[in-house]
Amino acid sequence: MKPEISVQIPVRDGGDDFRECLESLRKQDTGGLPWELIIVDDGSRIPVEDDFDLSFPETVLVKILHRNSTGNRPEARNAGWQAATASLCFLSDSDMRFPEDIILKHMEMHRRGCGDVIMGARINGWMQDASPWQQWFDTRGMGGRAAGLFPPKYFVTGNVSLQTSLLRETGGFDPAIDRYGGEDTEFGFRLARKDVSLYWDPDLRVYHLDSVTAREHSRKMVEYGGSGLKYTLNRIPEAEGLLGSNWIKPVFSEPASPATMTMRVLVKLALLPPVYRCVLRWMEKFGKPFFLFTYLSVGGCLMGLSGRNFE
Repeated sequence: MKPEISVQIPVRDGGDDFRECLESLRKQDTGGLPWELIIVDDGSRIPVEDDFDLSFPETVLVKILHRNSTGNRPEARNAGWQAATASLCFLSDSDMRFPEDIILKHMEMHRRGCGDVIMGARINGWMQDASPWQQWFDTRGMGGRAAGLFPPKYFVTGNVSLQTSLLRETGGFDPAIDRYGGEDTEFGFRLARKDVSLYWDPDLRVYHLDSVTAREHSRKMVEYGGSGLKYTLNRIPEAEGLLGSNWIKPVFSEPASPATMTMRVLVKLALLPPVYRCVLRWMEKFGKPFFLFTYLSVGGCLMGLSGRNFE
């Protein structure tokens, strides 16, 4: 039987997180409906079939795609959907733990016509010993919002499904974004141009196994700001002002109202590396108040966008 949905996961040297990811996928209950798992081995040192247990129930078609790559995530994503035989694609990551009914729920929501794109929550602070940073991260993007349509700037893979035809029509993810972050956001804006409905359901939950620290996240945000964010702002007019990017324009550029110029000066002062490092050390030690995590995240992006770093 033809698979109902194609679950696609790029991986590079997956380790224990990927083992846990695969184990949770093996337990999926789709009510007997067939599905396929496409694993894109994006240049792992040990091929995934030599390092992981890839035995699955007979209702699951497992495909392994090997790429001789240094880790271009958009290209790996594209290789996955291009190999799909199902009409639906579920785009996820190698460091996710899936509830046993997550795939079935995505299929059911598409059957009910909830949206052209269905996105659920990626939970970071799900363990009892979750750090304040992980708990804060779950409040970002669509975190805490009721089910309904969502804007394209919040599109993120990990727990999202859409028609394979939409990926073909848009060309998928832009391989020019070859550094950390931004390919999801850029693709979300291009998806919205197709006049599709983007639907969010917070009850669709997967659990992120990533244990990145606040400092590591800050480094990633600087990298994203100088690469994927800059690229998106240059290519997508609808993204203007994303993540406060208008505030790092020259102080006297238009519009040049007193309030705007004052805000630009304050932002420039807030992004001074010594100020950023001081806040980062405080939050590493105390983890509160939560709004300073927002400063670290957005500030890291803006520092990268303006060609600076906090280190």
